[in-house]
Amino acid sequence: WGPVRALLAREFEVEWVVVSHDARHRPAKGGLPGRRYVGFSESTRIAEALIVATRKAASESSPCGFARFVNLRRNPDEPIEAMAVTRALLALPPPTKHLRTDDVAVGEALWGEALCVDRGQLGGASWPFATFCQGRLIELASGLLEHGKLTVGGLSLRIPTAELATVCELGPYHMQVKNPTHGLFDIVSSDEPTRSGHPALWHHRADRITALETSANARLKEREGRDTDSQAAMLARSGRLHVAAELGHAPQRLAAVLTPESMIGVSSWITLCPSVPEPGKEEALCLWLNSTLGLLLRILHANRPYLGRSRLPHELAGSLPVIDVNALTAAQTKAAQELFAELKHRQLQGFAHLATDPVRRELDRRFFRDVLGQDAAEAIDGLADALNREPTLTARH
Repeated sequence: WGPVRALLAREFEVEWVVVSHDARHRPAKGGLPGRRYVGFSESTRIAEALIVATRKAASESSPCGFARFVNLRRNPDEPIEAMAVTRALLALPPPTKHLRTDDVAVGEALWGEALCVDRGQLGGASWPFATFCQGRLIELASGLLEHGKLTVGGLSLRIPTAELATVCELGPYHMQVKNPTHGLFDIVSSDEPTRSGHPALWHHRADRITALETSANARLKEREGRDTDSQAAMLARSGRLHVAAELGHAPQRLAAVLTPESMIGVSSWITLCPSVPEPGKEEALCLWLNSTLGLLLRILHANRPYLGRSRLPHELAGSLPVIDVNALTAAQTKAAQELFAELKHRQLQGFAHLATDPVRRELDRRFFRDVLGQDAAEAIDGLADALNREPTLTARH
């Protein structure tokens, strides 16, 4: 969708972008089609966005002014409700500041928030301003990405960030591994360690992958008639660190895992190999990706095909913002290694329990204290509590 966004930014003045975070859904029954309320159409099963834009005059070249991103917590069920919400939107004060948030309220009922966005920020890149109901989460993440500083709970925390592809090399694309026509390997689901073949990490089942360290759940076998040098080169791209390609936030517990031995991640997992291999870097990155901040940036960056899910396809994973593990000192990576060793076998709960999961809370607090050297327990707990109020963490679609 990047070219579509670029077209809108180049030739139009985007005025409104309205999205829904309504977690309700209506199953098909009695002749009525099913419906997810993240769409505005009566019978749609996909998420939708409403965009209002005005074509620019031929003399206008640079973007100016503000667009408003409206994040509805609940969709209007009746035309009279929709009219009332529209009147509330049109009555908002003129936008004057980038990332200013206004409540969208009708009487005492809060319907959502409207986020002012400088049109200069709307290019071909992603538009993350409709990701969360709470505009402050977008503002916090923007401060971290633009200035390397997270200001939360009265604290200003310095966190070096970088794109994932600058600190890790991405493993093979899954279709290169097992495509029926062109793939180099056959794959079979098996967690039996004595089975023949090369170990691989394939499916991501929430009831089986529950801790930071996990083992192989599939085996790869060289396909007959394929170039053996190509097969060997692919196996050489194995690694111990794997990031989840698709995440169901409510049931699933891990956004990244480490395996005791090197292997290839397939379909559900993308293998990562540190560009500068040093002890503790994989552990630091695994801890970060499973932390509250790591999840916040992942949801902000990834595709959201449905409420409650974030897709991180291979071509998008490389630009995921993560902690810059190459900027950590030897003492910090050693601390990450020790923390991972303590937590690696402890069972985490689904991300829907982000704010109350004792293991996740310990991971968050100790990562900041022991690895980054910043005591930010109260601030990070508050951020986890705010993120846990987002429907995208609790919806099951």
